[in-house]
Amino acid sequence: MKRNWVVIANAARARVLEESDRVGRYAHVADLVHPASRLSGTQLAELHGGSRPGRIESQAHGTGSAAYEPRTSPREREHERFAHEVAQVLNQGVAGGRCAGLTLVASDPFLGAIKSRLSVQSRKALLRTVSSDCTALRDEEVAQRLGWVAA
Repeated sequence: MKRNWVVIANAARARVLEESDRVGRYAHVADLVHPASRLSGTQLAELHGGSRPGRIESQAHGTGSAAYEPRTSPREREHERFAHEVAQVLNQGVAGGRCAGLTLVASDPFLGAIKSRLSVQSRKALLRTVSSDCTALRDEEVAQRLGWVAA
């Protein structure tokens, strides 16, 4: 029997839970962690082999570097990578018939980043979205927060 999944996420961690027969109880489907989302822009630039963020090294004449405003910061790129990773797990679950419906509970703007990467089929399976960072809560506390069990 296909069950609904509840996704609890922020830009650095995501838990994918499957509802059980008992309200407020879940089976863990996936626990994804993305430590790079917690690094500073400078640390991310160094991690990916660059120099300082917002700088490009010039091969032409002149001072050797030029400042520019990147379209997305290194942190935003990491958040996008992680949102893609989370959405892939959800898309595969829905497409593979392991998941009947999805509830997304994620911090803003990460909630939008995940939703924008869901497949058409996964978007149709979307039951509810909640803009809140509940990653520090235990499974039972999440159920209470969502109003599925009495406090």
